[in-house]
Amino acid sequence: MQIKAVLFDRDGTLTDFDRTWGPAIAAVLGELANGDDDTLAMLEDMAMFDVARQCFTGPSVLKVQTPADYSAAWAEALGESDHAAMLERIEATLLARCGINVTPFDGVVDTLKGLVAAGIPIGLATNGTEASARHQMDVLGLGSDFSFLAGYDSGFGRKPEPGQLLAFARHTGFAPSEIAMVGDSLHDMHAAEAAGMIRVAVTTGAVAREALEPAADHVFDKMSDLLTLALGEAVE
Repeated sequence: MQIKAVLFDRDGTLTDFDRTWGPAIAAVLGELANGDDDTLAMLEDMAMFDVARQCFTGPSVLKVQTPADYSAAWAEALGESDHAAMLERIEATLLARCGINVTPFDGVVDTLKGLVAAGIPIGLATNGTEASARHQMDVLGLGSDFSFLAGYDSGFGRKPEPGQLLAFARHTGFAPSEIAMVGDSLHDMHAAEAAGMIRVAVTTGAVAREALEPAADHVFDKMSDLLTLALGEAVE
């Protein structure tokens, strides 16, 4: 079936999560630890993150969960009673730093521009905040290219639930079966399946091709292959 619109995940799909968010996450954990080495070590272990090196050390929940989800566990570990206030501080820190190191994968900008030039609407659905996603796309010069952009806080729910995806379908007026959902995680693929969309996985995130293939209709190692598919050409 012809692809009439494309919805993208953000982290691990359009942008390199580690390079984009590493310094911001380091700042968040440092602020929460407030100079206490033992607290910092505990938070690093929970986040699977090395503050000194500003990089992840394993399959961190930060790469798939929303800030509200992972910050709740931190709040409990820290004995913080006001979870909402702590989440607000975390999201403010992340938003202030989210555009400084935003790093798209090779071919992403050209692919998105190519889709728009071909008259194919594009959208973005992330488990991060809508504000951070909008700011990052603006930094990349892509803000005006997205006809739809949603975060976990936009009122459509969060992946792997299909709410964001179905909202994009309503926005475009196309049937879900005419829309491709592109992501790097099983959350993305499960959301696409629940919504009835074409499932396109990319191997640029933390999930290996072997794990993605059973859950996807197409698996690509480079984003440019998506443009080829959307334009109805054969993918080599």
